Amino acid sequence: MTFSLDDKTIDVPCGKCGQKSKETIRRLKTNPDLTCRSCGAITAVKADEIRAAEQAIKEALDNIRKALR
Repeated sequence: MTFSLDDKTIDVPCGKCGQKSKETIRRLKTNPDLTCRSCGAITAVKADEIRAAEQAIKEALDNIRKALR
């Protein structure tokens, strides 16, 4: 079973004004720089941390599946 959060959306706050933007995980992994629609500031999301969190969740789910066998 393939695990992916790519289609899930999260609110990302602007680093300058705090205005939140809804973005998909897929978009953040492929293009981590967000331009705020309110103030124009660029917020850089750490895409490698998103990938690492997704991998950790996948591993935890695999461990649960193994434990339930």
